[in-house]
Amino acid sequence: MRYTQGIQNRIKRVEGQVGGVRKMIVNGEGDTKVMTQLQASISSLESLKTELIKQQMKETMVSDVKRSLGLSD
Repeated sequence: MRYTQGIQNRIKRVEGQVGGVRKMIVNGEGDTKVMTQLQASISSLESLKTELIKQQMKETMVSDVKRSLGLSD
């Protein structure tokens, strides 16, 4: 599967957010700030998962239509 630029950008965003959580913990930030940033990271991962599922569904559907029409991939 070839991943879109949008998916690659989402991964970079998640990496940045998780890195931010790590820095906050190392620097002894307050629990509320850490938890807020952690929740943002989790939400970003969920969004990434949704985009991956949508991409796979689209590719599967296109492949199925091509196969049903006798076209090769």
